[in-house]
Amino acid sequence: MSSSLSFKIYGMDCAEEVAILKREVGPAVGGEDRLAFDILNARMIVRVDPGVVTADDVIKTVARTGMRGEVWVDDASDQVGGFWVRHSRTVMTSMSGLMACVGFILHADSRGIGDALGFEGSRYSHDAPTDAVVCYLRAILAGTWYVLPKGWLAVRRLRPDMNLLMTIAVAGAIGIGEWFEASMVAFLFALSLTLESWSVGRARRAVATLMDLSPTTARMILPDGGEQRLTPEQVPVDARVRVGPGERIPVDGRVAHGSSTVNQAPITGESLPVLKQIGDSVFAGTINGGGSFEVLCTRPAMDTRLAGIIRLVGEAQSKRAPSEQWVERFARVYTPVIMASAVLIFLIPPLFMGGDWNEWIYRALVLLVIG
Repeated sequence: MSSSLSFKIYGMDCAEEVAILKREVGPAVGGEDRLAFDILNARMIVRVDPGVVTADDVIKTVARTGMRGEVWVDDASDQVGGFWVRHSRTVMTSMSGLMACVGFILHADSRGIGDALGFEGSRYSHDAPTDAVVCYLRAILAGTWYVLPKGWLAVRRLRPDMNLLMTIAVAGAIGIGEWFEASMVAFLFALSLTLESWSVGRARRAVATLMDLSPTTARMILPDGGEQRLTPEQVPVDARVRVGPGERIPVDGRVAHGSSTVNQAPITGESLPVLKQIGDSVFAGTINGGGSFEVLCTRPAMDTRLAGIIRLVGEAQSKRAPSEQWVERFARVYTPVIMASAVLIFLIPPLFMGGDWNEWIYRALVLLVIG
């Protein structure tokens, strides 16, 4: 009988990383259908056959993609990672931009702004000074830190993608002496990936805030009239829960006794208090006003309206819209076509039309970046 293993995947911020993990991890565990992903929580769930695939095997396979995995623990606070894990992408992107700017300043000071920008007709022919080249190289290395492993994986799998295109473009720009352009391409691409990571991070924090809306304890009323403090997950359906003034309602249910106004903003977005009387529905995470009442639990904690919102947000992050699926299929053809076109632009004019090699290499690189 198969069992499930869960992993925290550092670096999984969008559907592109999911596709890479499917291609690399899928064959190792018996097929892509054995994988499930929660991008919002950077979580990968693998259905494995005991004794055939171990957690260490999966972690080693994930490492080949340029990402890092570790076994998932239920307490998310144990897996937030240190400073480098949480901010490495931001640090590397910032370093790339800073080094590119420093290199440009040194280049312009020594050779002139025109040469630093790559204008034609410079008497130095883009011969950048050594100190500027060192800064440019640092900018390129920092900007492509997370791109190079994915580009190499694309080469190994014979599946060209945008990481490989950008790697070739940067390498080609270096080859023809366009140091500033190479560093700026690396920086801008790293910046786009960082912004994408930030957007997912904001969604994660928003969901974490939603989860914090649900109280950690509920006061269940016992048959003898006493109270027992439980977690909302432990409250059975048809049990009664007492909610005092100013408390958050721990479960979905109906008012069974008493009345009060309730702030339903966490669910509806409307902060105007709503009067709740016997028989009216109330939702977990909403805030009781000045009165007190008893709630008859009608749903388990995992099926509350608030839990449903959190689940839908996670599913929306992990699933692709039909248009995204079409774009992925289109990219499988489009990316090789762009690469083949760049090769033809690079070779045909110099070989058969007497064109200048540097000029047509540059035009081929421009096509790669635009593509």
